[in-house]
Amino acid sequence: MGESYLDQLGNFLGIGVTTKERKRAKYQQLYQKLSMYVSQAEHDLTQINRMISSYSEVHVTKTKIPGIEFSASRQQVDERLQAKQKLLKNKLSEARTAKAQAKRAYEQYKHLAAEEDRKKR
Repeated sequence: MGESYLDQLGNFLGIGVTTKERKRAKYQQLYQKLSMYVSQAEHDLTQINRMISSYSEVHVTKTKIPGIEFSASRQQVDERLQAKQKLLKNKLSEARTAKAQAKRAYEQYKHLAAEEDRKKR
């Protein structure tokens, strides 16, 4: 991503935002968005776990006709729920990793921008 003509002129004159400052701001925005998504995903996963736990506590007798039919399909539903739950946990883990990487990149560009600013003075 190249700088616009006005950004280049501003940087040449010592005013304006440098590339490192711009990257720092973008990583800060990314970190904030990921933080919001991770907290929402954690909340959703907690609710899903609560619902699965509530569903798992329901006992239907297997000796009566409706119970026999239900128990066969329940196993399939349980397997699908466990697969979806595992997928959500993996995605949440990936989002947490991306959040940590965005924070590290933000800190790095924050440091580089501060060094650049000290050199200008």
